[in-house]
Amino acid sequence: MPDAPPRLAIITGAASGLGRAICRQVIAGPGSWHLVAVDLDEAGAEQTLAQIRHSGRVDGHCERFDVADADAWSELRRRLQRDWPRLDLLVNCAGICMSAEVGDGALADWRRIHEVNYLGVLNACHVMTPWMKQCASSVLLKPQASSLRPSLINIASIMGLLPAPALAAYSASKAAVIALSEAMYAELRPHGVNVTVAAPGFFRTPLLDNGDFSSPKHREQADQWIRTSVIDADMVAKETLKASGRGQLYAVMGRRARWYSRLKRAAPTALLNSLSRGYERMMRGD
Repeated sequence: MPDAPPRLAIITGAASGLGRAICRQVIAGPGSWHLVAVDLDEAGAEQTLAQIRHSGRVDGHCERFDVADADAWSELRRRLQRDWPRLDLLVNCAGICMSAEVGDGALADWRRIHEVNYLGVLNACHVMTPWMKQCASSVLLKPQASSLRPSLINIASIMGLLPAPALAAYSASKAAVIALSEAMYAELRPHGVNVTVAAPGFFRTPLLDNGDFSSPKHREQADQWIRTSVIDADMVAKETLKASGRGQLYAVMGRRARWYSRLKRAAPTALLNSLSRGYERMMRGD
């Protein structure tokens, strides 16, 4: 039997961290792939592809553009559809972070968080979803081909479920990603497109290295959360792709993240009061 043609995946934030880990985990699965590595850091994205090409089951190319640029997404789709009959996987992983209390910092910085973390995801989904729906229609009536259904993965954060003091901008952007993903899950399920949103806890990633922290204490707290984390980028990537393969909507990772998410549902006001007291002690230096 002839080899199956490569499948097409678009992965944003592919130059480092979780985006790079997702690229590694995608090619660890069955079949061959052509990866479109989207990132403003073109050199980093090229390095990601160089690291995974040795497998012999992957090819790919880089696309350097800002995910907040809707026109760039439309142009990417136009070019890809010339050469590829279908889009099998879209992973929206690109993101940035900052810390500041509401009322502090430049409003432009707050807006930029939402432009990248939420509007970047919305742009990709809005442009690529019609194509994915068309692709899904060819396998929707073939139960034996369920593994070939297109999959959409949006990377959020536990902070989207658990807004924390000084992380309002980041938390709100990730909460918007979660809400968008929930709506798309309901919309796309009848069309045979899988939708998964990942909400991992803190883990080591360049996201924090490049973050803008309004207070050294904020950075110290973030570093502590990372030092005590038991998950890493490869684990998050693996569990996210596993959840997508099972057709799960939510992928919450990390014992602490899962515990906090349950507590938020059970006693939201009590949890926020506890966070408020802890934040006050941290800022006093207790």
